[in-house]
Amino acid sequence: MNNKKTSSWNLGVKGYIIVILAFFSCYVYSALTSDSLNVTRDVFIGLGINQAAVYAMSTIAVPFGIIGSIILGRLINKHSIRLYWGLSMIITAVFTVLIGQVHNTVGVVVCYVVIYTFSLASAMLLAGEIIGHWFPTKRGVAMGLCTAGYPLSAATTSAVAGMFVGTVGYSAYYIAIAVIAVIVGIVVIVFVRDFPEEKGGYPDNNPAFDGEKAKAEHQAALEYLKTSKCLKTGRMWVLWIAVGITGFMSMGIMSNFVTKFMVMGYELPTVLQMLGIAGVLAIPGSIVVGWLDVKIGTKKTGILINVLAFVAVLCCLTHVTVLHYISLPILAVMLGGSSNLMVSCTAAIWGRYDFKNAFSVIQPLNSVMTGVGITVVSACNSIDPTCQLAYIIMAVMAVIGLIAMCVLKVEPIDSEVR
Repeated sequence: MNNKKTSSWNLGVKGYIIVILAFFSCYVYSALTSDSLNVTRDVFIGLGINQAAVYAMSTIAVPFGIIGSIILGRLINKHSIRLYWGLSMIITAVFTVLIGQVHNTVGVVVCYVVIYTFSLASAMLLAGEIIGHWFPTKRGVAMGLCTAGYPLSAATTSAVAGMFVGTVGYSAYYIAIAVIAVIVGIVVIVFVRDFPEEKGGYPDNNPAFDGEKAKAEHQAALEYLKTSKCLKTGRMWVLWIAVGITGFMSMGIMSNFVTKFMVMGYELPTVLQMLGIAGVLAIPGSIVVGWLDVKIGTKKTGILINVLAFVAVLCCLTHVTVLHYISLPILAVMLGGSSNLMVSCTAAIWGRYDFKNAFSVIQPLNSVMTGVGITVVSACNSIDPTCQLAYIIMAVMAVIGLIAMCVLKVEPIDSEVR
């Protein structure tokens, strides 16, 4: 048998199709639940939607997103992941069209909550599960490509949504995103399978993979890891802190980026330009971080991301313009890399066949962090309009996350829990 490993970038045609579908799932989630709010909040308020409700939507949606991910996490242990991924994207599309049509507070909030719940599950649970199955050792590269959808949204959504609002209307913007979501959903249901073996392929697109041996391991391992055992494993909670904090910071920073820098004296066009710079740089940043994950290891890459998060926040705490611009590429790499660490760390610790059960427990917990990030930063800004308090808190959290990542054992956990 040829045991030569294939290139880190050799994911195969079928593999790249799945990566592209996951990329657009990430883009849709980020665009609808975070980045577009920089524009659509004012539109909704202008239509007479209750202002307090508009600003509270993200907070209201968080528990529903967590519960939804927990329920779907249980369902995919008994049914096909790709079916729920595809249906979640289609449901997201339906309610994305509706949020552009309803003109009352209850309707807008309900639509946003449904969009948040199912787009979150699609991008951060279901797509991640399948990526973990298809690319057990190349997961860093695959996730780096997938999660480039987040910074692409950060770089383009505010400008694109603003263009739609200024020309054909905000409803047209939501329809355009819904079209992307429904296409992804249909292709996922028709084309994707949970494991590459079901498509006549190989994990990591490596023909040297021993299918018979893996099948035996698969049957032995799938029923072993239960939710209760995962929750009782200390390493899972360290992982949650180490990786969850970067997610907290990513969502907290990006959802309040415009407010932060306008308070510091920048004009709106300049802030949008800075946001675009950070988003554009984060696209290659995400890919490079994924490559580093494969080359130097998940733990070292995680430490790098946490260090960058701390440095970026410190730069933003100053009133030095040069440091603000220096923070943009640093922030870009942090944004691009933080999104794939949860999948990569989970796969490195629990392995390919226990990944499904472990990730269905860990991802909802991570959603708590990402969802709370928007809420906490917004709450801090209401207390301290200068936005400094929020960034001081995030600086402290970055240090905690760095310590947790240094402590975390990113290696197979079998001997501890079997």
